[in-house]
Amino acid sequence: MATKIRLQRFGKKGKPIYHIVAADSRSKRDGRYIEKLGLYNPNTAPAEKDINHDRALYRVQERALPTDTSREILS
Repeated sequence: MATKIRLQRFGKKGKPIYHIVAADSRSKRDGRYIEKLGLYNPNTAPAEKDINHDRALYRVQERALPTDTSREILS
């Protein structure tokens, strides 16, 4: 099972809020996920990031591949 760390879109039209999740790469963008790792809100003046870094690091060590956007948010 190939695991990815990616964004899951929520919120109203034009005002997205993203959950950072670890999910199977074959699942849909907003479908099932293995674990919720954090929250990213780009609507605030400095973008709000609430991430559980310990769990994100664990998932990366377990060979989860972050997408380009989630890699930038996690760094």
